[in-house]
Amino acid sequence: MSKIRLSICFLVFLSVFTTDTYSQDVHFSQRLVGDRQLNPSFTNRFEGNFQVISAYRQQWQSVGVPFTTGSFFFTKKFKTSIPVLEWFAGVAYANDQSGDAKLMMNQFQLNAGASYRYSKHKFTLAIQNGWVAKSFNQSGLSFPSQYDRNTGGFNESLSSGEVFAGENTSYYDLSIGAMWETEFGNDWKLTSGLSMNHLIEPKESFFDQSNQKNRGVGGQFLLEKQLNEKLNLHPYMSYYWARGASEMLLGSAVSFPLEGFKKIDELKPFLYLRTGFDRITDAFVIGSRASFSKFDLGLSYDINISELELASNYQGGFELSLIFTAKNPKLKNIRIPCERY
Repeated sequence: MSKIRLSICFLVFLSVFTTDTYSQDVHFSQRLVGDRQLNPSFTNRFEGNFQVISAYRQQWQSVGVPFTTGSFFFTKKFKTSIPVLEWFAGVAYANDQSGDAKLMMNQFQLNAGASYRYSKHKFTLAIQNGWVAKSFNQSGLSFPSQYDRNTGGFNESLSSGEVFAGENTSYYDLSIGAMWETEFGNDWKLTSGLSMNHLIEPKESFFDQSNQKNRGVGGQFLLEKQLNEKLNLHPYMSYYWARGASEMLLGSAVSFPLEGFKKIDELKPFLYLRTGFDRITDAFVIGSRASFSKFDLGLSYDINISELELASNYQGGFELSLIFTAKNPKLKNIRIPCERY
C-alpha cells in the first residue's frame, strides 16, 4: 500500500507540469508574510531603517510526507534630498519542499522601488526580479505501468513509461506591484495593493515540451479602524487569480496594548477564511501576533474544513514568522557653543 500511495502522490505532483494543469505559487496564510510574497511594494510597508522577516510553514503532515516552506526577506530604505520621496531595495529567498517526490523549489528575488507621500496619501511602486530553480527525485517512486500483476505489487525494474527532459529546471521570473496608503475620517486608514506576477510567463516543465507559467493578478485590501483608545480593528481581504487557480483570504484582526505586561507591548489575534470564487472553502486560519521591542512574532494554524478533512482529520498547516524592524535613529540635541564661555 505504501508504494501505491507514493505513486498517487508523485502523479499529483507531476501534474503541475503538464499542459492541462498549472503549478501553484508559494503562499503563506499570515498577512504580513503573504502580502510581501505576492506584491513587492509591500516590502516597504514598515516604519524604520530596515526590516528582516523570516517565516516557516508546514502542512499536510497528517496525510503523508508534509509540505514545508521557508522564506526570508530583507528590505532597506534610502532617504533622498526630497523629504516626501524615498527609495527601497531588498532581497528575498524561499525554499519549498513537497512530499514523496521530493519536489524542491529554490527562489531568489531582488526587489526595488520608490514611495512618494502627498498629503495623507502614500504611493509605492516596486519591481521584483526572480530566479527559480526546481528539482525532483525519481528514486524510490513507482508508477502505474510498473504494477506487476504476477506478483500483485509494484516492480521498479519495469519501465515507468515516463519520459523526462531532466530532474531539474530553472527560469527567470518578473513581477511588479503597487500600493496606496491613505487616511480618511478621524480614525480610518486604508492600504490597498495590486500586483501582476509572472509577467513574461516563463517556461516551467520537467518534460520536453513548452509549458508556460500563467500570468497572475493579485489584490490586497486592509482597513484599520480605531474603536477606542485601547482597541483597533483590522479587516482584511486578499485575492489572487491565475488561469486554473485562485485564492481569497478574508477576515480580520484586532489589536490592543498589554499595559503593565513587561514582555509584550501589543497583541493582535486574527481569524481568516481561505475561500474564493468557483472553488471550495478549504480552511480557517486562526492565530495571533505579539509585538515586543523591535520584534514581532506571529503564530497561526490552518484548520482544514474541505472534503479532505476525511483524511486530514481537520488538520492543516502550521505557520511561524518573526519580524525585526530597525527603528530610525533619533537625532540628538545639538548645542551651539557660546564663544564667551
